[in-house]
Amino acid sequence: MRPRSLLFPFVFLSIALFLILPFRAHAYGVLAHEALIDAAWDTSILPLLLERFPNATPEELRHAHAHAYGGAIIQDLGYYPHGSHTFSNLLHYVRAGDFVRSPWRARALHRR
Repeated sequence: MRPRSLLFPFVFLSIALFLILPFRAHAYGVLAHEALIDAAWDTSILPLLLERFPNATPEELRHAHAHAYGGAIIQDLGYYPHGSHTFSNLLHYVRAGDFVRSPWRARALHRR
């Protein structure tokens, strides 16, 4: 084989590998956030809920699991397509409880 005839297979293989191999991701996706809840549910979260609410029904615990999923991803909603980066930055860098409480305070002040 001549050296020039090796050029086409090398270029073809390089392009194929570039298109096939995954790119490195620098962030967690929605499913990764939910997987963290699943990983901690049986060992950490569920025992705490049962200690605090010993009479909780399986249906209520299922709802709590769903709310835990929502709590895991709410801070990042602004980073998804068509989201507000300001919203996510506020939730990340301002205490989340204060962020949730502020609309209620504003509503109470508005009623006065």
